[in-house]
Amino acid sequence: MLSMTFSGVIAYPVTPLRPGGGLDLDSLERTVATLARSGVAGIVVLGTSGLFAYLDANERAEVVRTAVRAASGSGTPVGAGISAVTTREVLQLAYSAENNGADGLVLSPVSYIPLVSQEIADQVETVASAVSLPLCLYNNPSTTGFTYPVELAAELSWLDNVVAFKDTASSGRLFHSRQLLFAQQAEPGTAHGVSRDQLIVGEHPAAAWHSGMAALLAPEFVAFHDAVLHDRAEEVAAWSAALDPLVQLMGHERPLSVLYALAEVCGVRTSAPRRPLLPISSRGRRALAEAVERLRNTVPGSPGGN
Repeated sequence: MLSMTFSGVIAYPVTPLRPGGGLDLDSLERTVATLARSGVAGIVVLGTSGLFAYLDANERAEVVRTAVRAASGSGTPVGAGISAVTTREVLQLAYSAENNGADGLVLSPVSYIPLVSQEIADQVETVASAVSLPLCLYNNPSTTGFTYPVELAAELSWLDNVVAFKDTASSGRLFHSRQLLFAQQAEPGTAHGVSRDQLIVGEHPAAAWHSGMAALLAPEFVAFHDAVLHDRAEEVAAWSAALDPLVQLMGHERPLSVLYALAEVCGVRTSAPRRPLLPISSRGRRALAEAVERLRNTVPGSPGGN
C-alpha cells in the first residue's frame, strides 16, 4: 500500500462506459495507467466524476480493482470514493476498497435527507474506526445539501486516519478564509484541498487540487499547480487565462454529462453517463473539442504547444 496524503494534484477520472451503459474496464485500465505516469500526486476513482452514484457495489469493486492494477508499479496512489446513502453501505464500500488494494478513501455526506453535523460526525467516526486507510473528508454542498462547517472538519481531523479535507467555496476569498481557519484548528499536517474546477482555474489557491478536469488534462494541471506553488506569477496568469474559456464553456452544460463529453474529446473511450442523465449536444461537444485544441496549441509546455 502506498502512502496517500491527498496533497498536490489529485485526479478524478470518469468511469468509462460501453454503449448501453456497461463498464468499459479496458478503457478504464488504459486511462488510469496513463494518468498514473502523468505527474499527478494521486488518483481517486468513484468520485462524482467517476459516476459513483450510478454504480452498484459490485461495479464499484470492479472499478477499484481495475484502477489499482493499472497504477501498479507507478508509485502513484489510488484512492476510492465510498460515499453512499447509509453508513452501512459506506462501511461495506470502505471494506471493499481496502480489500481491493485502494490506498485511500474519500467520503462526502451523501443522504436523501440532508444530514446534520452530529450525524456526519457519527458516520466519519464509525468509518475511521473500522478501516486503516487514510480518509479524506469532502465538502460538496451542491450535491449533498450540506456545507461542512470548518470547525467540524477540523475536529474530525484529529481522528487517527483522517488526513485531508477536500473543500470548496463560492469565491476565492471565502475559500482562503476557510483555509486559514482550518489550519488554526485542525491537526497539524492535515491537508486542506480545493475542489471545483472553476475555483481552481479562476482563483488558483495554494492548496491541494482535487479535479475531474485534471484527470483529462493532467500535464496542464500539473504544470499550472507547480507554477502556483513556486509563485511564478506570469506563468500562473497564462495558465489561468488559457484554461478559463474551457471552464466557462463547461459551466454552461450539465455538469457530469459535459465531463464525459470532455473525456471523449481528450481520447478516453466512453459513452455518455447512464440515463436518466443525457449527453450534451453535438454542438456543445464540437465547442469543447475546439476549446481543447486552442488550449493545447497556445500554452507553452503543453502537448502540441510552442
